Amino acid sequence: MVTKGMEQIYQEVADILVKMIPESWRDILLYAEMGERYRELFFYYFPDIRSTPVSSLEMADLFELDEQLFEPLEDQLYDAFLRLHQEFILNGQEIWTTVTFRLNHEGKMKAKFDYDDLSSISSAEKQTRWEMEYLDSQLQEL
Repeated sequence: MVTKGMEQIYQEVADILVKMIPESWRDILLYAEMGERYRELFFYYFPDIRSTPVSSLEMADLFELDEQLFEPLEDQLYDAFLRLHQEFILNGQEIWTTVTFRLNHEGKMKAKFDYDDLSSISSAEKQTRWEMEYLDSQLQEL
C-alpha cells in the first residue's frame, strides 16, 4: 500500500536527483540500503548524449562539482530514504532492506523493494550484484 507520505517522499527523491545531475539525462537507477547499523546509497544516470552511465560516486570529480552544494543534496537523499523506511514501519508494512528506484526523464518512477538480510555480504559485493542485475540489463535495453 502506497501512502500519501510515501508519494511525497518519492517526489522529493526525484526532485533531489534532478538537482544533483549536472547534465541532461534519460534514466536514473538508484540503490538504497537501510539497516540497523548500516546504510548505503548510490545511483547511476544515463546522459542524453552517450550510452555509458555515470556513477553518483564519480560525479563530483567528473564535473568538478562544488562540494558545499553537492553534499547537502546527498544528505537530503539519504534522509528521504530514511523517512521512507520509517513510513513503512509506521504503516505496519514489511520492512525493506534495499530498494531500487528508477526515474526516467518524463518523471515516471518505479520502486522495487527487497527484504533479504544482506549483513554478511560486503558493500562491494552488494554493489557488484546490483550492477549486474540492474545496470547491465538497462544497458542491454539501450
